[in-house]
Amino acid sequence: MKHDWVCLTSHPAAYETSLPDGRILSIAVVTHNRKQKLQELLKSILESRQIVSMLARIIIVDDSPVRTEVHSDFPDLIDYVWLPDRVFITRAKNIAWRRATTPLILFVDDDNIVNSESVMHLIDIMEQYPRIGAVMPSVSYRSQPSRIWVYSTPFRKDRWSMNLAGRNSIERALPDHDLMNTDALPNAFMIRRSVLLSISGFDEEFIYNNSCDLCQRIKGSGFEVYASTVSRFHHDVPLPGQKGYWADHVAADVQRAFPESRDWTLLMRKIHGKKSVQSPFLYVNFIKWVLQVDLGMVLVRLSSKQFISINISFLRGFLSGAKVKISTYYRK
Repeated sequence: MKHDWVCLTSHPAAYETSLPDGRILSIAVVTHNRKQKLQELLKSILESRQIVSMLARIIIVDDSPVRTEVHSDFPDLIDYVWLPDRVFITRAKNIAWRRATTPLILFVDDDNIVNSESVMHLIDIMEQYPRIGAVMPSVSYRSQPSRIWVYSTPFRKDRWSMNLAGRNSIERALPDHDLMNTDALPNAFMIRRSVLLSISGFDEEFIYNNSCDLCQRIKGSGFEVYASTVSRFHHDVPLPGQKGYWADHVAADVQRAFPESRDWTLLMRKIHGKKSVQSPFLYVNFIKWVLQVDLGMVLVRLSSKQFISINISFLRGFLSGAKVKISTYYRK
């Protein structure tokens, strides 16, 4: 398997101002209707003395219809924001990071388990390399830690999709190198707050899938973005081999079908430019993506009513994304 390895030379870090007691980190979690997974994530964070010693606060933005009671032995570290109306991921992330005051912010999806060694390694990378604006951990499956969910997500050569490095492979030995190139920041990543300020945060034109857009704008601002194979988070999602596992998210949350489709279309247009609407590749890749999800929904035996509703939402999302005026392009 081809990897985009990176070798960096250490530089003295022109590091940002931290709190007097060394609490340089905030953790941002956005959540929707996953109370148990959220609680398990919080437990994995707060049971680590090392993480707590660096942590100013955990900012939780929850747009569930019912307020979640968050239980913690460190209530002073929890900043819980409840939004009774759904705002989806991008806006929730903007709300979260703007409440942070620390130089470093770790965004982590609520269906993860973290550990102190991995979080501290991300901090070490950011301290050692001042030109790195963001870094993501590699990810494995919680129920089978030796199976890789993804190492990194660079573009494929045609830039119509991502190369999911290591996807679903069994890790026989740790990789020889730490940092890999990536063009998206799925699941979890650490970022400098100053970088978020410089690019005005997440672009809310993207409702749900914002990690590739964010990554491209960080690079466009002059910073580097990488994935760390040494830092490892565990993702609590179905293992490959379970019927239709790749459609699990949309089957469990049908409201995400429209924004996911719209965001994919908008992203492809920004990557490939104004003329992409005329390109057959836009339509072919969209159909391929939908058919893959459709197969997953058939295998998990989703009701015909939900199946039809989701596909209508996919089509509406595509048409909506195709109509958006593109004013900003990424540099290749």
